[in-house]
Amino acid sequence: MTRKFLLLNLALLAAIGWFGWRIRLKWRADQAQERAFLSQAPRVRALLAPPAAPALAPVKPADYADVAEKTLFSKDRNPNVVVQPPPPPPPPPPMPPLPFYYGQMAIGKPVVLLSIAQNGDQKSYGAGDAVGKFKLLAFDRDSVTFEWDGKPVVRKIQDLVPKEAPPAPASAVPAAAAPVAGPFPDPPQPSNIFAPPPTKQELATKPPAPGVEMGGGFRGCVAGDTSPAGTISDGYRKTVTQSMMGSTCFWEKVK
Repeated sequence: MTRKFLLLNLALLAAIGWFGWRIRLKWRADQAQERAFLSQAPRVRALLAPPAAPALAPVKPADYADVAEKTLFSKDRNPNVVVQPPPPPPPPPPMPPLPFYYGQMAIGKPVVLLSIAQNGDQKSYGAGDAVGKFKLLAFDRDSVTFEWDGKPVVRKIQDLVPKEAPPAPASAVPAAAAPVAGPFPDPPQPSNIFAPPPTKQELATKPPAPGVEMGGGFRGCVAGDTSPAGTISDGYRKTVTQSMMGSTCFWEKVK
């Protein structure tokens, strides 16, 4: 048994030596092959240039219309800008009634006799003066030009003369014509047949005043009185009416 074990051990040692020798030969062959491969010069291959990229088309804003018009967070978004129109200008204020015309004088500086209200107090105005809410621009024998809200208002004289006048009372004594003051007043004429004609000095110094009492709150006109219709004196207002027989002049008590 000892001999058999000895031969077996020798055989195993010979096998191990042979395998070791084969492994060493393989390792050396691999090392030589590796050195031979690494010592070779590398082979350089020609590289081809990549193909040129296609030219980009110019950017068109219409291509991005959907991006500008639509969004997930606001469905009503669109590029249409809503421009609110400016509010309309306020309507111009209504024009008040025009002043009433009672005559004009061209002695010295031309003036026109106007009244804000019918049968109201009369005042003389020159070009450029304020007449109530109006401004007097110019006047002549045919028309009067006012300014209202920055615009000229032209009216004929007959349109500004008061249209309504109280009728003459039954007890009034007919008087001679006393014309309304105009650009060139007519010479004074007797207005009351019962009153004596005044002297020239009295005509120049005496202010307009009512004449004799006629009853019913009416008084006659003094001869030579050229004051315009609507003049108020001593609590009476002068009134001149036109009829087929001519002009009638009287003073009516102011209530």
